[in-house]
Amino acid sequence: MARSKEFDPEVALERAMSLFWERGYEKSSLQELVDHMKIGRRSLYDTFGDKHALFLRSLGRYITQREAVERERADSAVDARSAIRTLLETSVVEGAVGSRGCLAVNSATEVSPEDNEVARSVEHHFAATRQLLTDLLRQGRRDGSVRSSRDPEVLATILFNAWLGLRVQVRGGVGDPEADVEALLTLLD
Repeated sequence: MARSKEFDPEVALERAMSLFWERGYEKSSLQELVDHMKIGRRSLYDTFGDKHALFLRSLGRYITQREAVERERADSAVDARSAIRTLLETSVVEGAVGSRGCLAVNSATEVSPEDNEVARSVEHHFAATRQLLTDLLRQGRRDGSVRSSRDPEVLATILFNAWLGLRVQVRGGVGDPEADVEALLTLLD
């Protein structure tokens, strides 16, 4: 008779995501994962597969959560310009020195150069974020909060790449991120 699971797989996955986010893929040992997830090694393999499969599921969970939060923040803003400001400023707050940064950005630099599956997950997330920015720029043209005559897709790409750079800069504790957010917002004029 098969034993029933003595743990909640969703809680265990959340814990794994947290450890990968804090330490990265390479620095998270299998023993650290089972300790942090509060499950046995056999349970990890039976439920999630190997470390790589667990990382992909953790990254997928993070991306799903991140995209929902970004969309919620955008939807709750008074206009498109305010939504873009909120997204940029949130990077400054969430990326403060000593924080974990963004798991997708961290994964893009740590794992994705050698791992096509991780690269695909990260690229899908980045494409969704660029699309969110494109949609906000188009909405901003309609509501009058964005006056730039630049093509929304081109401007979204510029903003997105600057946003990534801002996240890296903030995590490293360099520069003046608040001033950089203000500078980026001038692109909307």
